[in-house]
Amino acid sequence: MNTPTLRSGGRLLPPLDGEALGCLLLRYGIGVAEQAAIRAFGRIVDSGALEAGLAGRFGHCAEAGLSLEVFCARLSRFAEWDFSPRWLQNLIGSWLDCYLAGAVTELPFLAIESLLAECQAQLVGERGVAHRLELDIHAALIRLGCCLGGVLAEATVDQEQAFRICAEDGDPVLGIPNRRRFLGLLDEHLRKAGAESVLGLVVVAAEWGCAADVLALDEQDHLRLALSDAMRAVLRPRDILCALGNAEWAVILPDLRSPAQVSLAAYKLVDACEAARSNAFPVLRGRFCAGGSWAPEQARDVLGLEKAARMAVNVARRSGQLFDVYCQDVARQADGDAHFETEVARAFEARQFQLYLQPQVALPSRRPVGAEALLRWTDAKGKVVSPARILQVFERLGLMADLSRWVIQQAAQSLAALDAVACPLRISANLVAEDLKDPELPLFIRQTCETWRIDPARLCFELTEGGLVSSEGMSVRTLEALKMAGGRVALDDFGTGYSSMDYLRRLPVDELKIDKSFVERIAQSASDRAIVELMVRIAHAFGLEVVAEGVESVETEGVLADMGCDCAQGFLYAPAMTVDAFIDWWRGLPEGNSGASAG
Repeated sequence: MNTPTLRSGGRLLPPLDGEALGCLLLRYGIGVAEQAAIRAFGRIVDSGALEAGLAGRFGHCAEAGLSLEVFCARLSRFAEWDFSPRWLQNLIGSWLDCYLAGAVTELPFLAIESLLAECQAQLVGERGVAHRLELDIHAALIRLGCCLGGVLAEATVDQEQAFRICAEDGDPVLGIPNRRRFLGLLDEHLRKAGAESVLGLVVVAAEWGCAADVLALDEQDHLRLALSDAMRAVLRPRDILCALGNAEWAVILPDLRSPAQVSLAAYKLVDACEAARSNAFPVLRGRFCAGGSWAPEQARDVLGLEKAARMAVNVARRSGQLFDVYCQDVARQADGDAHFETEVARAFEARQFQLYLQPQVALPSRRPVGAEALLRWTDAKGKVVSPARILQVFERLGLMADLSRWVIQQAAQSLAALDAVACPLRISANLVAEDLKDPELPLFIRQTCETWRIDPARLCFELTEGGLVSSEGMSVRTLEALKMAGGRVALDDFGTGYSSMDYLRRLPVDELKIDKSFVERIAQSASDRAIVELMVRIAHAFGLEVVAEGVESVETEGVLADMGCDCAQGFLYAPAMTVDAFIDWWRGLPEGNSGASAG
């Protein structure tokens, strides 16, 4: 049941509409005649006297304070009730305020007992006999007292149960079931699910940028509350919203007529979250995605149904979709992704990755000046895996820092191998933005160079524009520390991200690498040629060396040389190769070209 949310320390008011109230009154035998009798009593009763009588009886209950006065005043005006839900709901709210203030659970019954005694006194007085009308009114009042007592007792029990759920099985901020309670509720509904109905499950996940990490705790709570309330507003009364984590929810959808309703609910939930984010935190950027599954077709147990929904969430997240639903294709893709992640992690632990070297040559002489270290891995089936796909896995697993340190160590080891054959070239290794947040990185690089007895000046560290700009303050400090240790810094893939001359002025870089997407068409495209020529001029204006990537033809090389580009790399000169193959390539160069300085 989509019950009202219980905030920490708050009261729980049950939903009550005209239909529910009518059923309640009939349960206690309060029909049209009884309601008429109570209204007739209202015309002759002194409500002030009833209120004074209750106040005198319970004035000693100081623990409830003002809340008790309000409750007694509202209860005393029962005869003014027009039998709409509002008065009864206000009475329940007044009682719960008393209860939360410390009043004992028996107080409503004691108050109603005193109220009925006062009503009898005003109705009959000191007469020994009562007329038939008075007896009918008295009977109606007794039924009303039983009704009010039962309603208030039920509200007390619900409040206690809500507090128990909130403390043990509920999210303390949102007041909705937590993961522990979610599993129990899902199991209950799975057991109840029949052959003619569908039990749906939707998992909703939020992904935030860095801005969400710096929100104050109260702001984070406010955001979660806004999202939860928005989702509750689009759900049916019987649906159940649960909190699975700080940025993840699950919705149990009982008694669906069709699986298509799962998709409809999921899209409504995602749209509601986006609207809530836009209204409550307009400057906060993020995305929402959802995955759905249903029983009994896709699973007949709790974990199977949840796993199916989570598979769909992951597929939606990676494909950039708002929502996906579990199916065999989703299962195969999710299983394949999980298997691939496991295989990558095991390969890294087993040291199956390699660093290949691709030469960089000076223009126009083609004299080798260095090499870029590139990650390579062949999976168990003998297939060469794309480095980009490998890096995505390391990012998801949070292992980028480990990979970067391994790359640095392997690059240093490769330089030591070059030293052994008197090859004086430098090696460029790629780093990522997260590496620049590690204040110990310069020390690690220095220690690595000392271990392999190599000159730090022969190591160049390549970072993309996005990586440098995303945390610029930390980037500058770390890069300056790297340069003080003797290393070089290159700005990689220039032109594809946040290109700005101001960045070139502020960031302590030594060289600029022009991305192959600009280089590959300069021999045919005048516009591409003009862009690359402008990049070369800008870099030289800041005293930077320029390296062009992806050079594959003599025509492209000639255009770059005419522009004054300093260095180039690409298949025109050599592909990436193992260290041993690189040494053989270097030894096979024409005499005079292999003895270049690394400076």
